[in-house]
Amino acid sequence: MEDTLQNKTQTQDISTPVPEDIQEKDTIVEDLDSKWLRWKCLNCGYVYEGVKELKKCPKCGNENPDLFADIA
Repeated sequence: MEDTLQNKTQTQDISTPVPEDIQEKDTIVEDLDSKWLRWKCLNCGYVYEGVKELKKCPKCGNENPDLFADIA
């Protein structure tokens, strides 16, 4: 019984390495103020969801700003 307790104590003292991205919490930034937008291409019907405004439709190549609708 004593051997088992000593082995448990020894294994608990061993520390595992932590990845660098977790060690430096300042590098992980989450922007909670950014607002997701939904844009629909009126030319082909493609719906885009993202933070940046859609300038060019990735499906049909439409670049006319009048052919994009902001959908909520």
